[in-house]
Amino acid sequence: MVKIIAILPLLKFFIYVAVIVFIIWFVVWIIQTQKEHNTLLKEISNKLDVLENNKKEE
Repeated sequence: MVKIIAILPLLKFFIYVAVIVFIIWFVVWIIQTQKEHNTLLKEISNKLDVLENNKKEE
């Protein structure tokens, strides 16, 4: 029983570290996802600009 009580502060520390690591991973994942979305939206915008320019030329 005493050994379990002695481990609790260490376990508490690992839980805090795990939460911090998870938050950092989640933020990095969100940033990467947003960059991918921005790239796709930029490609779509460029294609629409080309279509619009082709219509103006006709």
